[in-house]
Amino acid sequence: MESVRDEAENPVLEGAPSAAATGGAALARVAETVRTMVRPGGCAWHAAQTHESLTRYLVEETAELIDAIERELPAEEVRSELGDVLYQVLFHAALAERDGEAYDLAAVADALNEKLVARHPHVFGDRGYMSVEELNVEWERLKEDAAGEDRGSRSPLDGIPAGMPSLARAAKVVDRLRRAGLIEPAVTERSPEDPLAAITGPDEQRLAEFGIGDAMLALVLRAGAAGVDPDRALRLAVDRLAARAMHD
Repeated sequence: MESVRDEAENPVLEGAPSAAATGGAALARVAETVRTMVRPGGCAWHAAQTHESLTRYLVEETAELIDAIERELPAEEVRSELGDVLYQVLFHAALAERDGEAYDLAAVADALNEKLVARHPHVFGDRGYMSVEELNVEWERLKEDAAGEDRGSRSPLDGIPAGMPSLARAAKVVDRLRRAGLIEPAVTERSPEDPLAAITGPDEQRLAEFGIGDAMLALVLRAGAAGVDPDRALRLAVDRLAARAMHD
């Protein structure tokens, strides 16, 4: 009787479209809208854009999405910002299709799906359960396999874009070097002036975030007073760290 009750409470409508089908139809509609705008006779502004000219908008739309998430804005606003990021993907794909480049939206989606399946053998293959630590190691191995490289031949820093924002790049470089065992997390005694010195209790993570943010802001203020570009200073410091770690 339980299965009958479940069916009554969650009826499956005969002929009702699946979420995948409705999502696919919606994506097809908006993709065609963007194609129409970039084609001859469409929108002059859209037609004049290139992959290069659109990069600034991709950065801006991504930043707006991050802002909406971090500010915990209502779901409809996050949805709107996600749509703006999706629009950038559709825009690039439509330009490539129009200009006879080697890909279109379908090729982008197929390549993504193939990559996701290949890099998750524990989900789509027979590898079985893997811990997060095991997945991190396996991820690097799978990327080497996909690139046709010998395992262990990749530098821990391969694939980190030089154009990443400096702080994000610093965090990525430190994480890669740490996971490769080339550096250890800095451990120092906390002084009374340390913004994290008094942090204890259940809110430690949030308070640590506040303390580190305040400390970083203080460094930016010091840099300004000294006439130093903090972004450049961080880039150079990361380069020095990477050089030392990779050549020790």
